[in-house]
Amino acid sequence: MTAPSYNLVEVIRVIQKQRRFIIIMTVLAIALGGLFVVVKKKKYKAEARFFVNNPLYGDRNTLFRTSEQRYVDYFGGDDDLDKITALGASDTVKDRIIRNCDFDKIYKFGDMNNDTAHAMYMATFDKNFNLKRTEYKDIVVTYIAYDPKTAAGVANMSVQVLEETFRHYYTSMKEGMAKSIGDKVKQMDSAINTLTDTLSNLRDKYGVYGIISPTRQNVQGGEIKGGGKGFGRGIEEIQNIESIKDQLVNDRAHYISLMNEYATASGQSMDYLKMITRATPPTSATGPALRMVLIVAGGLGLFFSVIFVLMTDYFKKLKEMLK
Repeated sequence: MTAPSYNLVEVIRVIQKQRRFIIIMTVLAIALGGLFVVVKKKKYKAEARFFVNNPLYGDRNTLFRTSEQRYVDYFGGDDDLDKITALGASDTVKDRIIRNCDFDKIYKFGDMNNDTAHAMYMATFDKNFNLKRTEYKDIVVTYIAYDPKTAAGVANMSVQVLEETFRHYYTSMKEGMAKSIGDKVKQMDSAINTLTDTLSNLRDKYGVYGIISPTRQNVQGGEIKGGGKGFGRGIEEIQNIESIKDQLVNDRAHYISLMNEYATASGQSMDYLKMITRATPPTSATGPALRMVLIVAGGLGLFFSVIFVLMTDYFKKLKEMLK
């Protein structure tokens, strides 16, 4: 016994015979697709774009250059874009975004400080958030939400948090350097005050009031008036202490200059990210259009109904042959 075989003519004959069933199933699939589009809750997708500025342009070596000027590109390179991408995937940035956007009021999973609820907020953010680079070396941030304002607000807040985090990465080190130098200046102030008191006492003791420090530049040596027992030793003691004090004063002035440079380079007036397209509440929902859904649903209904009709006819003939 051989199994039933079909050629193109047989297939067309079976389809024509069951065309009513196929048409009904296709129309039903189209109706279900349209109902799905109508019933499904609409989602909205907001998009923001920004460039990454070159952090080296705001560095103290660029702001207060002491040698030849070197070209520094305004735009950040691939390494800087990679850092932004890494920050966008970090839990620290995600946590700040969901807290700044009040996810507990939007999605209402529970208290933000609850571990289970916090994990649900983070999972929701990961599901709807996307950050990608383009061939033009800008970065696109998108967020999908049921409310258009929420989608735009989260997208814009993401750029703001990324800028603050990226900025803090650089400015925190500069601020730490400025603070370290400032602490050292305070120590030097204390040492200078102590040396000043010591020098005052020595000058009054030996009666030496001339400038005799060998470390001072552009100071002409002159005759030092005075005399008596211990006068020479007094000059040597004053000269030794004066040289240390003068060096500390010079170092203090240099440290204060460095501290001001680091403080200037860590100012808040310089942007590390430049937004070129701000997210606005979208007016149309995201996802496939109604027409596309109906076409796909009708195609699937037609395909599976034809397959069903052919399979049914095949097993019917096979059953008849077995009798």
